[in-house]
Amino acid sequence: MSDATIDAYLDRLKAALKGCDKALIQDALWDAEDHLRSELARRRFQEPGLDQAKALADILAAFGEPDEVAAAYRDRDALVSAALAPARPSRASEEETVEAPTPRRGFFGIFLDLRAYTSLLYLLLSLATGIFFFTWAVTGISLSVGLAVLVIGIPFLIVFLGSVRLLALAEGRLVEGLLGVRMPRRQPPAESERGWKARLKGLFTDGRTWTSLTYLVLMLPLGIFYFTLVISLLSISLALLAAPVVHFVFHEVTFQGWVWGEDHTGVMVVIAGLLGVLAVPATLHLARLLGRAQGHLARRLLVRI
Repeated sequence: MSDATIDAYLDRLKAALKGCDKALIQDALWDAEDHLRSELARRRFQEPGLDQAKALADILAAFGEPDEVAAAYRDRDALVSAALAPARPSRASEEETVEAPTPRRGFFGIFLDLRAYTSLLYLLLSLATGIFFFTWAVTGISLSVGLAVLVIGIPFLIVFLGSVRLLALAEGRLVEGLLGVRMPRRQPPAESERGWKARLKGLFTDGRTWTSLTYLVLMLPLGIFYFTLVISLLSISLALLAAPVVHFVFHEVTFQGWVWGEDHTGVMVVIAGLLGVLAVPATLHLARLLGRAQGHLARRLLVRI
């Protein structure tokens, strides 16, 4: 009866949060369920002969109506999101109560976009995280299959799938911090009141487990692609920018038998420098775009309600 009552309350809370960010809804539902079940378990422990229906009614009344709870979660999430968002320079004076609207940035305005640099950092780190995630996932899957015939196989598989959930949560925090995409901020409730069988069933039947595992495997090819592309573009951009300096300041540079400066005209060098001036912001724009695409993929696979 208590499970049905809690599930009904969560359904009402989910309906009250309709239209909100999916990650917010997931966090709110998990947080509410964890609180309700933990409080009910605490009262059961303190009062062995407790009337569960009455106790749960009191707990729900103290927790609040779904509409009120939904409004509180919206307000809190807005505060946290504002705190995590990159600071924007304001042209308003201290005496003004309303800040001037942020002007639309042009092509070179990307240099003032902090999210472009954090996205670039994420793309560079994706190779390392992708190697770790892929190695962890493939090793875990291989050992789980290999140990399936032994007694230790099932416990190992359970621990491995639990670790996948934790890695997905950690990746979500990295995605939100560097890419600015709202991701889940807490783990699912322990469901201790439902018993170990229900928890195991939930681990294997919850789509989040398998979509998270898919995400970990995909991160290796994505990480290789991101890292290679970004390093190549940065190298070309910086080389083009350095061409005028090398030509007009050092005149000739020799590196391992390769000589710059002998047959390059001044016009060619100036053109190369201008291309470099365009290539650097273009690289930042591409990093911003790839960061958004990666954030969308992370939300599709790691956020499930």
